Amino acid sequence: AAAAAAELPTAISTAGKEMTGNVTVTNAPLRATDLSVDKSTFRLNGKPFRILAGEMHYFRVVPEYWRDRLLRLKAGGLNTVSTYVAWNLHEPHKGEFDFTPGSRTDLAGFVRIAHELGLYVILRPGPYICAEWEFGGLPAWLLREKTVKLRRYEEHYISAVKRYLAKVYGQVVDLQHHRNGPIIAVQLENEYGTYADDRRYLEELHRVTLDSGIKELLFKCDDHQGLSKQLTQLPGVLQAVNSNDRIPLHVKVLRQNMATGPIFVAELWTGWYSVFGQPFAGKNSKELLKGLKEWLDLGASVSFYMWHGGMNFHHNGAVLAPDYRVVSSSYDYDAPVSENGTLTGKFYDLRNMLQSALGKDVVQFADLPPPIPVKAYGDVTMKSYATLDDLVSLAGPGVSLERVCSMEDLPINGGSGQALGWILYRHRVAGNMMPDWISIKSLADGGAVLLNSKRLVDAGYRKSLSAHLSESGPVEGNSTLDIVVEHLGRNNYGPDGTEHKGLLSPVMANEQEVTAWTAYSFEFDKAFVALLEKSVSKFRSPRSAEQKRTQLSSQPGVLYGEIALEEHDIHDTYLLLGEGLGHGLVALNGEVIGRHFAKGPQKTLYVPAPLLHAGVNRILISDFESVSWPVVVKFVDRAILRGR
Repeated sequence: AAAAAAELPTAISTAGKEMTGNVTVTNAPLRATDLSVDKSTFRLNGKPFRILAGEMHYFRVVPEYWRDRLLRLKAGGLNTVSTYVAWNLHEPHKGEFDFTPGSRTDLAGFVRIAHELGLYVILRPGPYICAEWEFGGLPAWLLREKTVKLRRYEEHYISAVKRYLAKVYGQVVDLQHHRNGPIIAVQLENEYGTYADDRRYLEELHRVTLDSGIKELLFKCDDHQGLSKQLTQLPGVLQAVNSNDRIPLHVKVLRQNMATGPIFVAELWTGWYSVFGQPFAGKNSKELLKGLKEWLDLGASVSFYMWHGGMNFHHNGAVLAPDYRVVSSSYDYDAPVSENGTLTGKFYDLRNMLQSALGKDVVQFADLPPPIPVKAYGDVTMKSYATLDDLVSLAGPGVSLERVCSMEDLPINGGSGQALGWILYRHRVAGNMMPDWISIKSLADGGAVLLNSKRLVDAGYRKSLSAHLSESGPVEGNSTLDIVVEHLGRNNYGPDGTEHKGLLSPVMANEQEVTAWTAYSFEFDKAFVALLEKSVSKFRSPRSAEQKRTQLSSQPGVLYGEIALEEHDIHDTYLLLGEGLGHGLVALNGEVIGRHFAKGPQKTLYVPAPLLHAGVNRILISDFESVSWPVVVKFVDRAILRGR
């Protein structure tokens, strides 16, 4: 075992490999410090060790609940927590990093709490993570470089990756196991074999990781398709597998890539993600337990993806096949520990199987933490609203553009462009210059054309759009032509650089390009939400006599409401979005907590108690479709994720 765990030199070596058909078999020793490998098992501190991990992402849970959720992981008999690192959360603008202590970006703080609880940590820093997270964790500002090639050895991309990884590893280098910390393993990239086979790129990630002082076991993961396609095995890097079905096939392909060594299932899927407009996805316990039993019988170590899912806040991803679909704001995942920390039947099923299959010496349960109370606070009638025109007044002068551009190319945020939210393109038209038609070949993710604040036409994801301006009737004097486009989520699986948002082609009128625009960015980041909260006194208040639901404006807009709470009466709750709303975002006390879509199936947004406070709590709800009135929302005591 000591020989098998010998450390490789920093330089990548190609010794110790044989070619068998079209598959590279790595016989080089697997690099490790304290977590090492022999022919079939892991060893930790010289003793046989089976990884029993649960995936939980610190950035999907409010930091006040990290300890509670980790206790629920340990109570399931697990000894390790596995977590991705979300690049776009830590570097939202190029060169500006956020690891603020006590916040959702406090990666080191999360790792330290795991250590305090006696848990080991597996770190999965990407740079690409998938995870049903916005753009697979990649920051949108990467798209400003027209020649960038994502997840390849390309100058612009690899330079940004090296800067990011150096910052991440700098946060945790002292928390490795060989320095008496909890980190026992680090993953390189993520499911890369299903995307590409750029060996030079992987070698550079390997080199940066080693040069940053990471000395724990390194691994890569793929499903059988990725394993069978790739020729990118790295000496000294363990190959892991993602699967809970077709297990003999996965084992066969795994062994073609790695002749010996322990089997590590880096993702044993406990459920599945859901998308708006489709039934709630999940996985029944019977199917999950069957796959788990097969892996355990093979002596495999496993990591349950997810053990606790949490919530996506403002960073939900999207999928492009078979068509564009938006990942739901809840990342409940039908996991053993639900979105709000409830221990499900699946939790107890897995707990019992682990102990019965592996014995009490291997699987030890921590005490179950007490349930977190949930309260229904009842109805809240929204008080006031702001239309798109009002938002323009609040936002300031805007950005002058000769030609329209994508969100990412907007010259704001220190040259990082816009990543999230809405973008408005405004053009002034002289009365005698009004064209009959305008057309746009492509936009993303959805858009609307308005003339003098009147909505004319809408378009969906990457669809063409034509608007018949003369249909709105004769216009005296100058007119205002608005095109507003929304971001709903970038593709999180295998992004290929095509996920620009906003207008993706020129605006044409009578076969001529329309120029001279002013762009307004409504990113719904913390700064913009704070501006809205500060400005609610300027919002419009409907006449009290308006009791029957009516559309006050066809423009997109923002509604404002509030709820007062006593300090002794602050608990977890769920916000149920009522009738009269189309789709948009919800912010509570300055923090976007998720998206709402009338089409469901998710109807509630989870509100952890730490997001509430004594006194007045402010609620902002954006709606891209219109502003209707009245709108009543309700704080309830249960999740509605399945449409009922």
